[in-house]
Amino acid sequence: MRNSALLLLPLFLCAGCSTTGRQVTYDNTVQVARRPLSGTYEFGWRVKTFWTEEVTSLWRRNISLRLLNLRDIPELSGSSCMKREVMAEWLQDKSGPPVQGSGRLLLNGENFFPRLGNSINAATNRILFKTYLFDNDDVAKEAADRLKARSHDIDIRLLYDSGGTRLSWQTDAPSLPTNYVYEVDDMIRYLEKDSGITLRRAIHTLLTSEHSKYIIIDHTVAYFGGMNIGREYRYDWRDAMFELTGPVIDALENRFETAWTLASGDTSTLFKLPKDNHPGGGDLYLIKTTPLHAHIYKGQLRAIRNAKQCIYVENPYLWNVSIVYELCAARKRGVDVRVTIPQNVNHGIGVAANKQTVNWLLDHGVRVFVYPGMTHVKAAIYDQWACFGSANFDDLSLHKNYELNIFTDNPDIVRQVKVDLLENGQQLSKEVFNAEEISWIDIFTAQAAQYL
Repeated sequence: MRNSALLLLPLFLCAGCSTTGRQVTYDNTVQVARRPLSGTYEFGWRVKTFWTEEVTSLWRRNISLRLLNLRDIPELSGSSCMKREVMAEWLQDKSGPPVQGSGRLLLNGENFFPRLGNSINAATNRILFKTYLFDNDDVAKEAADRLKARSHDIDIRLLYDSGGTRLSWQTDAPSLPTNYVYEVDDMIRYLEKDSGITLRRAIHTLLTSEHSKYIIIDHTVAYFGGMNIGREYRYDWRDAMFELTGPVIDALENRFETAWTLASGDTSTLFKLPKDNHPGGGDLYLIKTTPLHAHIYKGQLRAIRNAKQCIYVENPYLWNVSIVYELCAARKRGVDVRVTIPQNVNHGIGVAANKQTVNWLLDHGVRVFVYPGMTHVKAAIYDQWACFGSANFDDLSLHKNYELNIFTDNPDIVRQVKVDLLENGQQLSKEVFNAEEISWIDIFTAQAAQYL
């Protein structure tokens, strides 16, 4: 019963008066009945994944980490980086040929939102907009108004996650003015009213979320990373998007078309999904998570296990025990391992989970930095490789959701991720050296958080 999907299912199914409840109920009854073979297979895969991870987690917690703790913490090895083919060949097998492209880091909302607004205003053809949540606060309303105004001149398609979107309407950003009056109650209806925007919601079969975030403007530029549309991302949280250009845009458009088609709910479209035919020849690998493919998870594990020089990670939800174990094991190999997590994680259950993670990491010599606030950054460096995108280090992002990350050894992008993003986060954070006491309630809560 620690699987969040099982815990939340009755809540959603009983929420008959809620639009989200009705939608999720429909997705998990009618939609499953319309595709019994694939639905049954997906359900079986979910059960297998849950129990496999549960057994692995118990082994890591109670045996592997204890045995690892018997080994001394060595000096940093200073070894050369891992061989390129260790990651490149595996990534190509999972993602297809790497694509060309360049990237520019847009750190925090102050750099991303104005840039996005200017791009929307200047668009001449179409906008493909994919987000996990579209809030209903002042920042989201401004973005909605901008999109609605342009929708009468250009084609705009917006794919959103209904669960993430509607749940976001129940929370207030820390910086929201006191006694703020919401002008918009239902953002989806607001986006549809007097608008030419075509909206489509992601289907939540087996409570899967569409969690990836990217926006493509005029086939020329894309914004890719971890930010959603709301005040937290504009003013309150530390977060990152990358402005991408080049042939990688073709690959992202293909991913959008696939997600858009799947969200239609028409089972016949499963045979009409667009194919990846990009020519390759680049160094950007688009790696995904789907309910049946844990490529991001396996790619991160592979990178951690083969890193020889350094591993830098910044992630708000570092709760997967296998990931934590491999980080500890890497430090015991002499790798420089550094982790940055938030002090004020936005999910209450995550406080205990992060506390347990910090204790494990410190016990095994990993350097831990606590950001004074909420960091929503999802990025990592493994020697000469960078990884960034939408995926967290929890079970939902690693096994259940639809996620999209980029792995690359492009020197310019790697430098931006390592220096401008991750080292910057370390400098703004406080390094901690002493583990906190953890109660049995913390342990139980941390175990539950692993599946959220």
